[in-house]
Amino acid sequence: MALLITDDDLPQLLSMRNAIDVAESAIREFQDGHAENLPRHHFYAQGQAGTFFMRDFQGALPKLNVAGIRITTDMLDPKQPRPEARPFGAFLLFDLSTASLLAVIHDHELQRLRVGAETGVAARHLARKDAKTVGLLGSGFQAETQLLAVCSEREVERVEVYSPNPEHRRSFAQKMEKKLGISVMAVESAERAVKEKQLILASTNSTEPILNGSWISEGTHITSIVNSDQRFRRRELDDETFARADIVVVGYLEQTQRDHAADIFDAIEAGALDWARVCELGDVISGKRPGREKSDQITIFKNNGLAVEFVALASEAYQIARSQGRGEEIPSHYFSALRSPRAK
Repeated sequence: MALLITDDDLPQLLSMRNAIDVAESAIREFQDGHAENLPRHHFYAQGQAGTFFMRDFQGALPKLNVAGIRITTDMLDPKQPRPEARPFGAFLLFDLSTASLLAVIHDHELQRLRVGAETGVAARHLARKDAKTVGLLGSGFQAETQLLAVCSEREVERVEVYSPNPEHRRSFAQKMEKKLGISVMAVESAERAVKEKQLILASTNSTEPILNGSWISEGTHITSIVNSDQRFRRRELDDETFARADIVVVGYLEQTQRDHAADIFDAIEAGALDWARVCELGDVISGKRPGREKSDQITIFKNNGLAVEFVALASEAYQIARSQGRGEEIPSHYFSALRSPRAK
């Protein structure tokens, strides 16, 4: 029988520190040629109530004997009010030996954990070891796990957060201060949030740059999580930010090029960046490309993800859930397909 792991289950199964370790292991497997990873695929279709949008993300980790696919759907520019949750979001985990379904995992918490974990891996290899201050732009869906990730990797003492909604940023700051046991303060501007910070997290859905390169101090490590494709363009970092950066790292270069990611491509077209300065996180982890070498270097990480990170995290959650008796059993015949009789 397959196992259903819900959004309520997942935080009880995986800590952020565990997730960062699992994600780094998956990145190393892919970098070494021991994993299969397909770029995220975006599909659009015009419906009666707006544009239907579906994404799928597939990967396999032979070392763990698993493969998986993430599927999400949404509506863009809907004619009716948009629901708070995506209409559909799930990760399906499969056994590589039998091709049978092992688990169905709700996407909401898994996605936040995956994005946070990759940010944590990047901070582990690119941020200054003595980084203690964080400037956070955004207080929404992804902001909490972004902050948890860098606080798992560095001894953060102070955080300042800005988002356009004063009530929301104050509520977020209060929640995270209590959760982390450090100073988390809501501030009145993006500039105030990021000035003189050693770690900057951009966690928004912005279509225009929200980070001005002139605000950045030497030695800062910057993470941006917004992604886009040629149809739905979004960016968080301005051209000056890229021009000042000593190191620019992406999660998956093929994905960046396939999506024509606005942050990177716009900076290249403006002459603020060139492809020779861009490398993958796996290149830094493996030592193929240098990471931070000096304390005053400015580093950028564009978090666009690998499917194998989802596979690894789903596998880890499944194994722990099985060992702890968590999750809900789903009869296998709900998903099986009878083979057609062979022609005689």
